[in-house]
Amino acid sequence: MNVNPNAYSSAFIPPHQPSDSVDQASSKTASVLSRGKRGVATQDGLWPQHSTLKISMAGMTEEQKKFTRDNINKWAPHVNLKFDFTDKPGGDIRIEGGDGNWSGLGTESKRQDADKPTMLINFKNGMNTGSAATILHEFGHALGLYHEHQHPENTLDLNMSQIYPALASQSDREGVDYNMKKITEGVVSAPYDQKSIMHYGFAANWLNDGKAIERNSELSKGDISFIRSLYPPKIRKPASSPWWDYRGLYKRS
Repeated sequence: MNVNPNAYSSAFIPPHQPSDSVDQASSKTASVLSRGKRGVATQDGLWPQHSTLKISMAGMTEEQKKFTRDNINKWAPHVNLKFDFTDKPGGDIRIEGGDGNWSGLGTESKRQDADKPTMLINFKNGMNTGSAATILHEFGHALGLYHEHQHPENTLDLNMSQIYPALASQSDREGVDYNMKKITEGVVSAPYDQKSIMHYGFAANWLNDGKAIERNSELSKGDISFIRSLYPPKIRKPASSPWWDYRGLYKRS
């Protein structure tokens, strides 16, 4: 889907989610950052391989900054990127504490004004499992991942007659569709993973089979496998035994 800055619908807050929502004051910023090719990941939005991402943090207490760093760093062992955290402005990714939770999609943050945030985290409910999951989810977007429940091969049978009215106060139908329905173009994907941190939880009446889906709080095996395929970490080969080492059977390797 091509960028259309004139077509913006307010983001919404699904219940019990690491939501990608904003308040009215931030909606213009979110519209710039959230539109574009959509998919489980967007190839166009990936950061250069083996690059260093400068991550600015503002509007948080020192405790909140540490909590944010600690959770972002859960992605670190699985990518070939380096995360450089700073309190100075102008980072590649600019995180602020505020009202709402949202993030730009990968390198789309480069299109945002350098003095504006590219990610917002809401700490009004404190620092807990829920806010940790939110940070993991939003930073997944910052790495170029989109919502897993919009995977083109997902097995969800959405009950839109329940979803639309449930979210009517937070978004119009276009906004709901944007965040909920399958993506069929611009997709870079691995097998559908309902345990992904990028997957929303769903109330029972939001699905026609009536089976609720719990919100995920940690990176799944699928998340780790997929992000490693996008940013392959270097694999260190074991050191060869010297020719004189009897464990190497006296052979040069």
